[in-house]
Amino acid sequence: MPPLTTPQSPPPSARNDAGLRLFFALWPQPSLRALLAQHMQTWRFTPPTRPTLPDKLHLTLLFMDGVPEARLQDLVGIGAKVASGAQAFTLHLDQAAVWPQGGIAHLAAGHLPRELLALRASLVRAVEQAGIGCDPRALRPHVTLARHAQASHAPQAFAPVTWPVAELSLVQSMLGSGRYAVLDRWGLRSGTGPMAT
Repeated sequence: MPPLTTPQSPPPSARNDAGLRLFFALWPQPSLRALLAQHMQTWRFTPPTRPTLPDKLHLTLLFMDGVPEARLQDLVGIGAKVASGAQAFTLHLDQAAVWPQGGIAHLAAGHLPRELLALRASLVRAVEQAGIGCDPRALRPHVTLARHAQASHAPQAFAPVTWPVAELSLVQSMLGSGRYAVLDRWGLRSGTGPMAT
């Protein structure tokens, strides 16, 4: 499946000798982003909590720091290949909590679809085989709703957020600005078939 967008080059202000901060992610469509923002209204955030801006909500699959700009196209190729063999799936975000360490208020799934685990495994394998540094630690898929939220309270009951996952995105964290830039995105397979390796 061809990419859904024309690959974007990092702006000059985002380039430095330390390399690029990149990550593969599930990036919500506007309708889902609105549902996530609506869910955030059910929390009781207290100072010094820093809620995530709605346009920054996402779910990280694999983080890569210090990536040389010359390797960016390699990652674009990896994303396209992995997405072409990955199945679309539905993620039910039904767990709201705060991690004490770091105070991360988040929304997560009580059940991880096998398609999500396979997508992540394929990304790790392909990135490592390409010799690009990444964070291969065990996946804890979640949407970060706020930081420094140790004193905040998650809702005791809420309607789960259903996320029809149909795309994979490559995103850059812009150093010094806190902004994210989607560099490329690819559709996942909607039918049945073998997974790419």
